[in-house]
Amino acid sequence: MSFPNTGSRVDGRVALVTGALGGIGAATCKALAAGGAKVIASDAHRHGADELLDAMKKLGASCAFFPLDVTKRQQWEALMPKIESQFGLLDILVNNAGIYRFGKVEEASDELLDQLMQVNIRGVVLGAQFAIAQMKRRSPDAPWASMIHLSSIAGLVGSPTSSLYSMTKGAVRLFSKSLALEMAQLGYRIRSNSVHPGIIDTDMAGEVAQALAAKGLDEAQIREHMRAGHPMARMGQADEIARGIRFLASDDAAFMTGSELVIDGGWTAR
Repeated sequence: MSFPNTGSRVDGRVALVTGALGGIGAATCKALAAGGAKVIASDAHRHGADELLDAMKKLGASCAFFPLDVTKRQQWEALMPKIESQFGLLDILVNNAGIYRFGKVEEASDELLDQLMQVNIRGVVLGAQFAIAQMKRRSPDAPWASMIHLSSIAGLVGSPTSSLYSMTKGAVRLFSKSLALEMAQLGYRIRSNSVHPGIIDTDMAGEVAQALAAKGLDEAQIREHMRAGHPMARMGQADEIARGIRFLASDDAAFMTGSELVIDGGWTAR
């Protein structure tokens, strides 16, 4: 995966990416680094953090990794002063951390529902709360700050196997829109947009296929369904989503707020 030093620029801007050690998160960190940003990567674990930092440094970026469970308010409270003291006020938030769960609504446990609500909704709201506190203190001469919230095609169209996941991703979409209006009304120079990837060829997609296979379905057929559901007849790549995120973070998207960027190989066009 390569990110040439061209395209949408975010030179000198301070960016925080949650869920940074997954496929889309890591690709986003590299894309922002290649665009000139100072990148703070965060995740609930550290596996792969050193490799990601090395990759960003090779792209010439100033960067750091901090552990962060996005569902814990106290961890956000501890992280944000570190970002400000080491890098300056936040310009870009990529609310990427999320989990996928599937199954019938009638069989859903309280634990499954709580997991989805905590990470996919509470984590996004906390990220926005703490980002606003810094972003609204930026210089009035600075370009508008940018929040990018990762939703999904499941936040746009229904899914027969993951109703509860779809619920959370639909919530992210409308939260992003309402937040854009709220911040504009308050006079905050902060944009808010959502991104809606199709099925992306990452470890998460592999884990979903394996989990479905464990329930007696054929893994090869599952992967073929994932591929064939896109009119472009392939799954997406993490760097293709990352480039869209970098676009939304940059001034190339300066007149976009309350919008959704769909990068889905045509899935939702049907």
